[in-house]
Amino acid sequence: MRRDLAIDALRGLAIWSMVSLHFADGTWAAEPTHSFPYVDGMSAFVLLSGLVLGIVHRRWTERFSLRYSMTRLLRRIAVLYVCQAAVGLVAVWVATEMTGREFRSIAVLPYRPDTWTKIEWALTLRYLPSGGNILLMYLILMVVAVGAIALLVRGWWPVVATASIALYVVSQAWPASWMMIHSAPDWYGIQNWAAWQIVFMLALVAGWQWEAWRIPDRIDLVLPVLIAVSLALAFTIEDVIRSHDVLPHASFLIDKVHLGPVRVVVSFLVVTTLYGVLTRVLRWSRRDVLRPLVSTGARSLDAYVIQATCLLVIPAVLIERPWSQTLSVGMALGVFAICWAWAEARTRFGIDKLHRLPVRAVRGASTRVRRGEKVS
Repeated sequence: MRRDLAIDALRGLAIWSMVSLHFADGTWAAEPTHSFPYVDGMSAFVLLSGLVLGIVHRRWTERFSLRYSMTRLLRRIAVLYVCQAAVGLVAVWVATEMTGREFRSIAVLPYRPDTWTKIEWALTLRYLPSGGNILLMYLILMVVAVGAIALLVRGWWPVVATASIALYVVSQAWPASWMMIHSAPDWYGIQNWAAWQIVFMLALVAGWQWEAWRIPDRIDLVLPVLIAVSLALAFTIEDVIRSHDVLPHASFLIDKVHLGPVRVVVSFLVVTTLYGVLTRVLRWSRRDVLRPLVSTGARSLDAYVIQATCLLVIPAVLIERPWSQTLSVGMALGVFAICWAWAEARTRFGIDKLHRLPVRAVRGASTRVRRGEKVS
């Protein structure tokens, strides 16, 4: 079955949203993907990850088996561990290159623990630099998805959806310490995964039922309504939140760490609307119009790791912050260009799985040696 290029384009847009925020916040480059209040690349990234997981794993369970699906899911969890640990180790290395104040301003992490302690924290996923902390939550949600998929394959999607909503309600009414992800031991709480799981798990259910419920067709049918509602909210929602009656509850409604209910609703609305819009753009034009987004989105995990690494290394090794507005925009465009180039290179050279690179390199070297022996 062919890839849904609109989903890839959406994931590429989510990557650009994160890159532009981290490198060029407050500039014209970041404005287009941050003009809609209370939704950003992070929420879109998590939502789309759940959606794609549901679409792909239903196809795998139907075409192969649940065991095959579980095996692939566990491999993905292992990859996520390696990626998050690698970002943490980069943060440890950057800490050795900078003073405490400079490092804290870049990584938003404690500086004082000795290097071996920081390495231990990185390997146990407890050293999460700013801009490189989403993967741990993603990993936790993937672990939860192991049980969810086992229920979905039996047709129990109402159970998964109900359990997700119930856990979200508990996370809002009675938040507990076990729900929180901290950037480092005894450091800042950065995400309540029990709250964030709602966008991932409900999207997982939607992805699982993607074809059965003909969701793309339904989105296309009501797209004008979705656009109208989205535009209306874009121009009014901040005024409503700041109104006299609502303002006392604003911290609960729009909180990002605990993913307030307004953020949940807006995330689904905006992502659904953009999916419909991008589907029509791709239908009416050539794929090349959105190629940077489509290619980068198809390798969104790679792109996320690249931007997280650049966010640490560039100011530590190349150009210190603060940056001018022009330089900030240039940095954002340059980092996204690297993500795009890497995605295109993987496609061009047929690199489907990165863990196979060493094997391919050894085989290639062996082939060249045998050819050399035959020539001689």
